[in-house]
Amino acid sequence: MAQLTFALVPGFVDLPDSNLAADQPLTDYSLTKISNNAKFAAVRPETFYGWYRHGEIVKLPVSPVDGYQYSRSELEYDVAACCSRSPVGGAATNGATTRPARASSNDGPGTLFLTDFWVEERNEANPGLVHCEVHYWNDGSETATNGGFVKVRTIAARLSG
Repeated sequence: MAQLTFALVPGFVDLPDSNLAADQPLTDYSLTKISNNAKFAAVRPETFYGWYRHGEIVKLPVSPVDGYQYSRSELEYDVAACCSRSPVGGAATNGATTRPARASSNDGPGTLFLTDFWVEERNEANPGLVHCEVHYWNDGSETATNGGFVKVRTIAARLSG
């Protein structure tokens, strides 16, 4: 399948209804704007993904279609909890597109008790910051760790062209 590419970053242009009225000529200006609107719709929204661990910041995506650089205000995050164990060797995942290997042991003693994975959204203090909390229960006490890693799906919608 061919990759969609644009020479320029597309943007939305509002056309008055009178430009498209019955029995009126359709101008090349209106046709060009309709074409641009269709191009803008083709890349809104775009979805990106990567693997991350606690403390990493989700990368700002760049559209493969036209090189458009997204800003934090244009992003939302969907987190898929992947693993309660850290990646092998504690290596940073930092947006890798292939799933990292997981460690062979837990990050804390006892039995897995609770997991909490999230990414701070655009209205929070640190947009894009990944949080991984994994809690273990052992002999009546709880141990909290920042182990584990997640797959983050970034939904990007252009606010303008």
